[in-house]
Amino acid sequence: MKQSSEESRRGFLKQALPGGIVLAASPIMVSESLKVQNSITPLINKPVSRLPCSILMASGLDEKFEKHLVGLSPQIELRKDLDDIDYRAALKTANIHFGQISAENFALTENLSWVQSVSAGVEHQLYPKFKNSNVILTNAKGCYAPAIAEHTIGLLFSLTRKIGGQIRNMGHHKWSGSGEQIEMKDLTMGIVGFGGIGRQVARRARAMDMRILAADIQGFYKEQIGDICDELYYVDEAGLSNLLEQSDVVVCSAPHTPMSEGMFGAAQFQKMKKGAYFINVSRGKLVQTDALLTALESGHLSGAGLDVTNPEPLPADHPLWDFENVTITSHISGRSQHSWERLQSVFVENVRRYINGQPLVNQVDKEAGF
Repeated sequence: MKQSSEESRRGFLKQALPGGIVLAASPIMVSESLKVQNSITPLINKPVSRLPCSILMASGLDEKFEKHLVGLSPQIELRKDLDDIDYRAALKTANIHFGQISAENFALTENLSWVQSVSAGVEHQLYPKFKNSNVILTNAKGCYAPAIAEHTIGLLFSLTRKIGGQIRNMGHHKWSGSGEQIEMKDLTMGIVGFGGIGRQVARRARAMDMRILAADIQGFYKEQIGDICDELYYVDEAGLSNLLEQSDVVVCSAPHTPMSEGMFGAAQFQKMKKGAYFINVSRGKLVQTDALLTALESGHLSGAGLDVTNPEPLPADHPLWDFENVTITSHISGRSQHSWERLQSVFVENVRRYINGQPLVNQVDKEAGF
């Protein structure tokens, strides 16, 4: 099956079923002749003056990155550390905005060309007026992926090595085992969403001698995925079903879009192997929490590792807190000593590209939502 990434994306969106999972399908045939097309209009074609350039900062840069940024051109004006009144006044002349911009503040802009999100997920930025505008959006794709991938493995180990139970024993000064432990060798991991995070997870899982399956809406060259994935499925109902039925561990790393919201429901958990583990490091709203609770209560799932929840934050009286076979962290998986540096590096490089009329790194397809 030869498909461009654009055809894959549009096909997914057209086939989506409201309020539920649409992922499924047969394996993608990875072909060397596959030509991935970019539907995003290059920035160079936009009739926007590059210099002088005013950059409005909702978040600050480290000194070395700020020095590099202003050193790109003496015609770059960097507006930072402003109070609310001055910030709102600066919106009128800003060409670039670093950080999320609210709908209220977006309405005050007159010359804005580009917004750099500080997160990989951009669902909160894509309100109608922004989505329908000509303002370009770039995200932090890949900047947090290594940290999130390591956190994914940590969540998995907390369950399979029963580390969570051992921590609870420590609170009671109790020396005791915590149930059966398993190793990863020869187990199958299914990764839903094979972008930056999914691939980083796959690399680490491969090092533990796991078999790797993945499901995504885009096609890839064989050279793009190398040997980190054994089978890549197209994200439609049959493809996701194939992945779920074969996987001992299912990792959700897909972006949150209107079409992916609620994609893991009762039918999907039921298709998973009895005794499988579910890990979510994407967004809580991709999961129907009641369905997850049912799968855990029935014993169909051996456990779940959640860095994100639905709702989020998770209320203190929510039943998910009480499962001994559930590990919950507070949406912290992207944090590390390197994550923010990667994002700043991407931003500075994008400013260089912007003032030279070149396409930007990590440009978001606002229609697709990622």
